[in-house]
Amino acid sequence: MSRPGRLIIADPGLTGPLGHHLGYSVAVAGAALRAGMPTVVLAGRRFSGSFPVLGAEMHPMLGTTYQTAGGGGLGRRLIFGMAAHLPAPLAGLVAPPLRRMRRMLRAAAAPADGLGPELARALGRIEADSMDLLLLHSVSGANLASLAQAANFPNVTLLIVLRRMPAEMEADDPASEPMAALLHRLVARFGPRLRLFADTEQLAAQFVAFSGLPVRPVPLPIIVPSVPDRPPAALSHVVFAGGARLEKGYQHLPAAVAAVTGRARFTIQSGPVGPQDDPLVQRAHRALLARRGADLAVIEEALAPDAYAALLAEADLLLLPYDGRVYGSRSSGILAEALALGVPAVVPSSCWMAEVAAPDRAVAIAPGMLPWEALTAALDSLAELRRAARAGAPAWRAKHNPDALFLALVTQP
Repeated sequence: MSRPGRLIIADPGLTGPLGHHLGYSVAVAGAALRAGMPTVVLAGRRFSGSFPVLGAEMHPMLGTTYQTAGGGGLGRRLIFGMAAHLPAPLAGLVAPPLRRMRRMLRAAAAPADGLGPELARALGRIEADSMDLLLLHSVSGANLASLAQAANFPNVTLLIVLRRMPAEMEADDPASEPMAALLHRLVARFGPRLRLFADTEQLAAQFVAFSGLPVRPVPLPIIVPSVPDRPPAALSHVVFAGGARLEKGYQHLPAAVAAVTGRARFTIQSGPVGPQDDPLVQRAHRALLARRGADLAVIEEALAPDAYAALLAEADLLLLPYDGRVYGSRSSGILAEALALGVPAVVPSSCWMAEVAAPDRAVAIAPGMLPWEALTAALDSLAELRRAARAGAPAWRAKHNPDALFLALVTQP
């Protein structure tokens, strides 16, 4: 008697019990098990702790890196650390050429990506076969290229979720060929056993136009606690949560906090910031630490899932001064969670974030507008924004949840 087909979730970026990699894998694993499909998780070798989904089989056996962008050695730490003490205009000039040089060096000297051969061995150990589905929800161009070349790859069906824009994938950890050519090579290798997805409608359309291949949009696997409605406090609680990076607008936070002093209290959750981070980010972090007090809390560590969810649920407004040109058609997990909770936000214009949230549940940072100007406008209309966000939350949760995602992944086109 043959065994039932399994969902095998392979995530080389899943290296610890925190963050969005864990959240995505946990959400999909739970949905698969609820649907009666046995689930196996292949995580990074450095994963510690237990996988928090009862019934999922866990194997921390992947050594390949998902993303190397943003890393760096002693030279980067020394240069960025010194530049962080320069005046802001000069500090901002240091990082871009260093990143370009690092990308060129990485492209010239990086070893071949090992995810494909590693996955072939791992799948062989768990005796994967044509009954099984292999989900890759976070992969780089280099990862995909190694899949296309891997020998002795089991006859599984591949479910690949593209979550970054083509230009990003060709800049950070790229394949040695253009993304469109790589996707066609994957189709040639795996044929009908390959299904391509993207986690926003806009990103799916971008990949279709870019490659000419079918790419289906799928929902986001959002899980949030039930939050009772409550009146805002005397000081509105504004939250920034996520990585301390330029693309997330971390450098704008000190000015935003100063601009609304007396009108709001802030919680900034960024994780640790060190000499390897962009000089402007380091400068902003020092300025925030200097202002810490009753109206500004700075959390310098990653939060466990329950603590992170509680922080978002306690917010009256999310401040997300991201670079809209960088984010473009890709999703934001934090905004998606805020919309599910009924929390309004300040977001960049001309990107997916503004399209799904503004104008009724968010204030968009229009071209030429400073982030704190949008924050002031959001605080001025916070009551209306909160009502719209609460009213829209049930429909958002009905569309974006793990069970809807699992159904979309396993449904034949």
